[in-house]
Amino acid sequence: MRLTIEQYGPWISNQLDGQLRSTRSKAAKLVDEAKRAVSEAQSFYEDLAKKGDRDMVTKKDAASYRAARVIAHGAHEAAARVRDIVIPSETSWESLKIVKDGLSVASRSIRDLRDSTARELSGFYILDMRSFGGTLDRIAKSGERLASFLEGEGSKLQRARTMTGIVESIKIARNELEEKTRELGGVKRDVEGLGRSESDLTSKVDQLEANANLREVLDIERELRKESRAFRAETLAHLQRPLRRLADLSQRGEYPLGSDEREALSAFVKSPYKSFLSKSTGEYLARIHMYDRRKGLLSKIEETRREELEIQEKMKSAASMTEAVNKRLVELLKQAEMKTREYVGKEVELEGISL
Repeated sequence: MRLTIEQYGPWISNQLDGQLRSTRSKAAKLVDEAKRAVSEAQSFYEDLAKKGDRDMVTKKDAASYRAARVIAHGAHEAAARVRDIVIPSETSWESLKIVKDGLSVASRSIRDLRDSTARELSGFYILDMRSFGGTLDRIAKSGERLASFLEGEGSKLQRARTMTGIVESIKIARNELEEKTRELGGVKRDVEGLGRSESDLTSKVDQLEANANLREVLDIERELRKESRAFRAETLAHLQRPLRRLADLSQRGEYPLGSDEREALSAFVKSPYKSFLSKSTGEYLARIHMYDRRKGLLSKIEETRREELEIQEKMKSAASMTEAVNKRLVELLKQAEMKTREYVGKEVELEGISL
């Protein structure tokens, strides 16, 4: 049988409901018994507490007053312990365990209260203490029956719990996979967009470099670079250290310089050779501007390539995470198929999302 994930959840639930109908019916009866035991216990202990409170008002001798106070305190505490018992309306394995644990904790606590109360009464409230113990026994036996059921036939209810957990995990993994797939697609589109931008910029650079004026400027630039290396090594290297000292003195106010002078000095210290070039005068102004356009385009190309590398890293990460989620989903589908075979004796093949 081949099922989609959407079909599998209701299908396995119906299959397990049929198998566990009798078990759930028995569990519901045990829960009803527990409710009755808890309700009767709460009524009894609250009534006994009221009786003790009344006796504290009416008893005149010290021994009777003390006994009334002891029985009232014990009954109030026992009623509080019973009220702490939570009985959910559903009959799942988890809810039965909650009821069983609540009954067990309450019975142990009330037993300690009964023993300590009985030691202090010294013959008073004998019949009430018998009822105190009888009510406690009904709570304890209800908890024992639930514990025995959970260890036996009730353990089958864990099948529904297991399958519900698997189905929920499949849904979560599938949603995560769809999200990661969309994210990966978006990153791929970003990479493609950057690739087109880089291609456009490169085409513009090629067009500029085809211009004769720019080729002449580039030839001049290569010659200037040769001269630049010699100039920096022989002349500017000796000037930079004292000029940096002068710039520092100016920044501290020890040697006054105008703003234009400080700016020029700062530019010279950082890039002494280029600071001699002027963009506002000279017969080569137009060619230099054409050169600046090329330089700007190359800078944009470099920036685009950096962005492309970053996005490619994101794409690798997204692809890795998508692969991991897809692998987890496949494992969950296999687990669901195996548990279906084990629990309901039927072969199913689940359709997942695979990259």
